[in-house]
Amino acid sequence: MIKLVIFDWGDVCGLYNLEVFTTFLKKLDYNATLVDAHFKEFKSQFDRGSMTEEQFWTKLAESLNFKHHWSILANNNKKNLVVNWPLLDYITECRKKVRTALLSNMDKTSIDAIKSEVTLEKYFEKIYFSHNFKTGKLDKLVIDKLLDDFKVKPEECIFIDDFPGNITKAQKLGMKTILFVGINDLKTKLQQSIERLIKL
Repeated sequence: MIKLVIFDWGDVCGLYNLEVFTTFLKKLDYNATLVDAHFKEFKSQFDRGSMTEEQFWTKLAESLNFKHHWSILANNNKKNLVVNWPLLDYITECRKKVRTALLSNMDKTSIDAIKSEVTLEKYFEKIYFSHNFKTGKLDKLVIDKLLDDFKVKPEECIFIDDFPGNITKAQKLGMKTILFVGINDLKTKLQQSIERLIKL
């Protein structure tokens, strides 16, 4: 029996439109092409809390030769947030029949942006961000904590993520999984997996 549905955030419950941020930089005549390289090099460290918010944005400011305080970059980056409201509405319906959790690799700036737009507790019973654990979301430390909090076994969980690599990791941990490609596909597959619990 499925007792818990675990959702990722990025490209599932929400995403970040980096073009909003790069457009802001271009208007000020900064080289926005440097942003992508910076994120690729340092974002995983930032997500996992091994690099502070100030360190991450200060490094980008130095790379851009940005003339103002690093917090201006961070605050403008928050404007990239795009919430997948239809999916959150669906999760609200799911919560009537099954427990839900949020499990995501997320940095402090992004967490702050999400929390300013979404009351996460309305959709998820418990929330797990990699930033708070200083490791990846599918690390044993995080998963053991999640399973203990909910008093469930891995095979009693369905993990939903957009990245195939994370799906593979979750399967190796014993979880059932759904690769997220869109809300309609998710509804179909989730209903098939736990149709005795959820009938939407």
